[in-house]
Amino acid sequence: MINKTIAFLIIGLAILSCKNDQKNSDQNKREPLNKQAQNYLADYNELIDTLSTYHPALYEFTSKADFDKKAKQLRSEIDNTTTKKDFIWKLSEIIAIVSCGHTSLGFFNQQRDLLKPKDYFPLLTRLINNKLYVIDNLTNKDNVQIGQEITHINGKSISEMMAVIYSHINTQANIESSKRKLFNGYNTSIISYALNFPDVYNVKIAGKSGTINLKPLNENPPYAPLFSNKHPCQNDFCLTEINAETALLTLRNFAYYGDKTKVFLNFLNDSFKEIKTKDYKNLIIDVRQNLGGPGEASINLLKYTLQDPFHYFATSDYGRKEMQQPFENNFKGKIIFVMNGDGYSTVGHLASIYKDKKRVVFVGETLGSNQFCTANQKQFELTNTKFTYTVARNIFITDVQEKNPKATIEPNIEIEQSIDDFLSDKDVVLEKAIELTEK
Repeated sequence: MINKTIAFLIIGLAILSCKNDQKNSDQNKREPLNKQAQNYLADYNELIDTLSTYHPALYEFTSKADFDKKAKQLRSEIDNTTTKKDFIWKLSEIIAIVSCGHTSLGFFNQQRDLLKPKDYFPLLTRLINNKLYVIDNLTNKDNVQIGQEITHINGKSISEMMAVIYSHINTQANIESSKRKLFNGYNTSIISYALNFPDVYNVKIAGKSGTINLKPLNENPPYAPLFSNKHPCQNDFCLTEINAETALLTLRNFAYYGDKTKVFLNFLNDSFKEIKTKDYKNLIIDVRQNLGGPGEASINLLKYTLQDPFHYFATSDYGRKEMQQPFENNFKGKIIFVMNGDGYSTVGHLASIYKDKKRVVFVGETLGSNQFCTANQKQFELTNTKFTYTVARNIFITDVQEKNPKATIEPNIEIEQSIDDFLSDKDVVLEKAIELTEK
């Protein structure tokens, strides 16, 4: 009996030894990298070195061990079969785990520029409540209807596909609403990358049997609109009267730097003079699609809408930690704050102080930023591929009670358009905000 046990043990060790020898043999047989692959590897290492050198909170949202593990894995996948599209897709994955809104390959334009018309997913879609709907059938008007729900693409369920896609989209604090907004803006190209550029796309439609083969595009697809052309404001910022009691302050852009800062500040000054003159009781502040800008923008808005002195930054490499004094005769009425995943950077600072002071009612979706921000980004260009990317270099944290950098700013009243609302161009979020001022 003992001899049999020893025999089995010897056989097992021999099998394990053979497997290890085979594994080592396979590794040794790996082809030396050609010049193109060497360039990709050099650029990849350049990116990792730049992140490690400049980013002040590289491991805030992903531990160093996990970051290094992912970096090693992606590095090992670079070989002679790697294409330029494969390579930038890998870059997006390592950048995404940094979870910094200011450390980025930009929006999906560099990836999009590498595609030919036949590469794109040939339907314009929108993700709503984790379901994917057709909003423009493009070249497939004969076999797919607008408003239909897609459950599978090339055999992959939408939830399975989105898990892959979200792992390649960088957002502040890994905020999902922000990932969804970027996907909805670039889904014709993002789906292509997630499915590894198939020759043919097929879809399965909810409630329908079988799959539908899609016709490819013969030209680049259109971009999804950022906001409705029915919105009262079609500019960067506007003050609009809703009724005798309520004004709408739309702020789509804080990015007025240097000498241009006074353009925004003058607009705020004129707006609040008008609000005071017309004695509005309610103010709706709409910051959807606002990418942020200098701190002066939100500091001045807070001075017009808070009644007590406040500190803006608790931690900042650029000051603004002194006590801020509200302006005289500032707005004391009710404020509804309309937001979604497209509110970035300074918008998160603004909202975090409003939240801390319990000054506004938040309506819409989770904001795409919060009180913690690594910004003052610098743009770099990779030596060989010439891909550009930005890396944040400084930390900015507002002076609020919430200290968790992963904490999100959630709506008091959560509302997302249904597919029917979207197709009929119905802004249910703004409608809800107006309704709240009437109660």
